[in-house]
Amino acid sequence: MAEFPNIPIGEVATVRSGYAFKSSDWKDFGTPVVKIANVKSGRLNMEGCSFVDDNVARAAHEFQLMRGDILIAMTGYIGEVAVVREADLPALLNQRVGRFSIRDERKLDRRFLYYAVTTPSIRQEIEGLGYGSAQPNVSPSLIQSVQILLPPIACQQAIASVLSALDDKIELNRRMNETLEAMAQAIFKDWFVDFGPTCAKMEGRAPYLAPDIWSLFPDRLDEEGKPEGWDFGTLGDVAEQVGESVQPEALDPGTPYVGLEHMPRKSIALSEWEGAGKVTSGKLTFRKGDFLFGKLRPYFHKVGIAPLDGICSTDIVVLNARERKAAAFVLACISQDEFVAFTDRTSDGTKMPRTSWGRMERYRLCLPSESALEAFNACVEPLLDRIMSNIHESRALAVTRDFLLPKLMSGEVRVEDAAKHIGKAT
Repeated sequence: MAEFPNIPIGEVATVRSGYAFKSSDWKDFGTPVVKIANVKSGRLNMEGCSFVDDNVARAAHEFQLMRGDILIAMTGYIGEVAVVREADLPALLNQRVGRFSIRDERKLDRRFLYYAVTTPSIRQEIEGLGYGSAQPNVSPSLIQSVQILLPPIACQQAIASVLSALDDKIELNRRMNETLEAMAQAIFKDWFVDFGPTCAKMEGRAPYLAPDIWSLFPDRLDEEGKPEGWDFGTLGDVAEQVGESVQPEALDPGTPYVGLEHMPRKSIALSEWEGAGKVTSGKLTFRKGDFLFGKLRPYFHKVGIAPLDGICSTDIVVLNARERKAAAFVLACISQDEFVAFTDRTSDGTKMPRTSWGRMERYRLCLPSESALEAFNACVEPLLDRIMSNIHESRALAVTRDFLLPKLMSGEVRVEDAAKHIGKAT
């Protein structure tokens, strides 16, 4: 690629910042507004976004986002880039987020531009252009001054296709994990919250589970409204706190570390962690298969299953089932909205509320028979195993993508060779 020109982004694309909303515009519901905090690692995270009403949305109609838009954070986390997906819409763009517009699509491929601005060297250059001490900023004109290598459009499209194959597989794994979790939650709710099989038997409806599973459920509800023979109890009857304290000097720098910032909201798939090299205070250990529950501001709903051994923040409760046969039951229980709401109601503090295992273990629930617990575990454990497998596969694919990205963009690796390598990885 040495013969290809190195040109300023502004020659082939422009950057325009979003609409200057006022603080009085924010509402509890309406049209979502994308702020810098929503731009995360190539995609939009719309959790906790702000909203505006229809009147304000109409005034800002020029800043409505479209599928495929490439966005860049221009304040704080300078250089974070995201592509707008169909699921993110409708949405509007806030002032300190920029949107790229391509001047001529015969000269610049949209996906190539995305990968160009996410190349480590380009990201670092954009970050270096930030000005201001309290919260660094970068202007659209400065971003447009950054130079990128521009091969012919056919070569751009080939590079983008190679890298997109990896990102598409990562996204497929993410969506698959969402589906697997939803399946586990639906089974838990039907069996142990709504008592669906027992109610169906009482109403004379046809069985909708395999005969060996169907036979595990009682034929009627007792006077307390639970399946006959099942008992009321607490989470502490089936789960226990398991994390042990560890000091930083005892840690290998490569030990996986999970902080609250790594835990997604409303997803048990814990796919982010870092090395413990920067850890300076005491932490808690966890083992693969343990459950992590964010106890600081529990309403953030940060609950997940550990896909490997590691350490975590002391603002996380590490727990697991007392017996393996109850593991899936415990995880499904603590990731239910009802349980998270309970921990929020019973937490200490107003500005920084915290729950604790002592409060969590008192959560009241209906305890099914051992045979029903075992059946649920047998149904759900393979789903959890697949979720963890997908996490590790996606991280390996991301490593491959991050390795190839700068080499493809610089011409150090040929597209044909990269495509063969990716074919083996996917």
